[in-house]
Amino acid sequence: MSTIGSTERSPASTDELFDILSDHRRREIIVELGSQTSPVTLFGLAGTLSQRDPSHRGLVDEELIVMLHHIHLPKLDRAGLVEYDSALQLVTFGACISDVSESVSDVESELDAVCDTLT
Repeated sequence: MSTIGSTERSPASTDELFDILSDHRRREIIVELGSQTSPVTLFGLAGTLSQRDPSHRGLVDEELIVMLHHIHLPKLDRAGLVEYDSALQLVTFGACISDVSESVSDVESELDAVCDTLT
């Protein structure tokens, strides 16, 4: 896992980006972090995501905390989209997040080219 403010990362490949964004929970994490100006705690993030769940009963789902800590945040961290300090349980946008829009633009361009050849 990274430590907030640590080493520079290379941007995620287009395939990695699609894999990462294919999961609704990881998309929700990115959206939530985009609205934050400072790092958020694992429990704060889990609480916010739990409240968005229609079956939310006022408690933070422990399974969600485990999934965030062991699956979603490490995967986003490895791709450089977030920085997750597992020891401090703090998460923030990664340095490579601006590259996501560039990757999406590349995909859109490729799709436009494919559509042009089909018409």
